[in-house]
Amino acid sequence: MKHLPTALSMPSLRLVLSMALLSLLFACTTDTYETGDGKYSYLRADFAVAHSGTSKSLLEATTDDGARLVFDSPLPCSWATTPDSLYRALIYYSQKEVGAQVTGHSAHQVLVLPMKTGAPENMHTDPLDMESAWLSANRKYLNLGLYVKTGTVGDKDARQSIGLVRDTIIALDGDVHEHRLRIYHNQNGVPAYYSSKVYASIPLDSFAVGDILHLDVNTFEGVVTRRFELR
Repeated sequence: MKHLPTALSMPSLRLVLSMALLSLLFACTTDTYETGDGKYSYLRADFAVAHSGTSKSLLEATTDDGARLVFDSPLPCSWATTPDSLYRALIYYSQKEVGAQVTGHSAHQVLVLPMKTGAPENMHTDPLDMESAWLSANRKYLNLGLYVKTGTVGDKDARQSIGLVRDTIIALDGDVHEHRLRIYHNQNGVPAYYSSKVYASIPLDSFAVGDILHLDVNTFEGVVTRRFELR
């Protein structure tokens, strides 16, 4: 089984994800209100590490709180292009009985941000918006809810880039360290016409219990800093 793919670059984003989520939530509300037991009555959404079967399909996943999801049929997933691999995903699914297989409804890619130590030669901190940041239940990831500006671009190869840079490590008492992290973002000429939601995860396996993380994100309102203590 191959390891989680990392993603520094991503294509010019569309509103497809946002519209899909709105449609899904609307369907859930409508069906539940009309029948009390509609198609989306048991719908859940969880961050997970998913295992692909053949190309562009998911067979199972493990959520951040440790639940194993086995899909009753392969879940189509256009971006999971490598067979027998692990992918970070936000999965929408339903389960009517405890312990039973689940029905997958959709899987949205979560970017896995690789960490670079020391600022790159061309450090970019183009603004984006951060909606949320939280430690996963299993303490394996720092999850981010971001909004990037995007729009139609003539050059189909034009891509924004998102990554993570560690600027400084400060030794504290014992084996505890304080890490200064910054989000790298290169707009790369992609038009900033509208906002599109992006989820990203920072793996925490290179940090130790007790370490303190300071994450700087350059937003349209200025630099926002979030502090996390790993327990």
